[in-house]
Amino acid sequence: MDDSSVYVTVLHDSLARKVDIVKEILELTREQKKILSAPEMDAEKFDNIIEKKGVRIEEILEIDKGFNSVFDRVKIEIQANKEKYRTQIIEMQNYIRVITDMSVELESLEQSNKLKFDEFVHKKRSEIKNFNISNKTAASYYQNMSNQHHSWQTYFLDKKK
Repeated sequence: MDDSSVYVTVLHDSLARKVDIVKEILELTREQKKILSAPEMDAEKFDNIIEKKGVRIEEILEIDKGFNSVFDRVKIEIQANKEKYRTQIIEMQNYIRVITDMSVELESLEQSNKLKFDEFVHKKRSEIKNFNISNKTAASYYQNMSNQHHSWQTYFLDKKK
């Protein structure tokens, strides 16, 4: 097996791995959608998913960097000998189609999740604002009530029975 065949196999395997990772990210994003759709969002689970997705995205970036590096080395060889690598080229094209389709779905889900998350944040901000207003009102009330009587004020008592 010559160097070019090895490089083409590496390209093929990189795309196969990328398909798997994009599938994982898609599943994690679907899970995020479920969490955001729940009546009470589990913030800890949501954060864990964000961390997992971050790790997977880093893996994709590394795969892309390696893929581009290897592709630059064998690009001319592949173009010159398309028939020799025909099967692998067709499989790689299929992987690229699958990745593209999943990426479109992923982008749609991310937009939907972003809207739901923004709605959640807006709701929580309103709750915090209302809580703060209630606390200020209560504090003001108790302060006013405690200031109603001063030691210098006299008391009048009605001694009638």
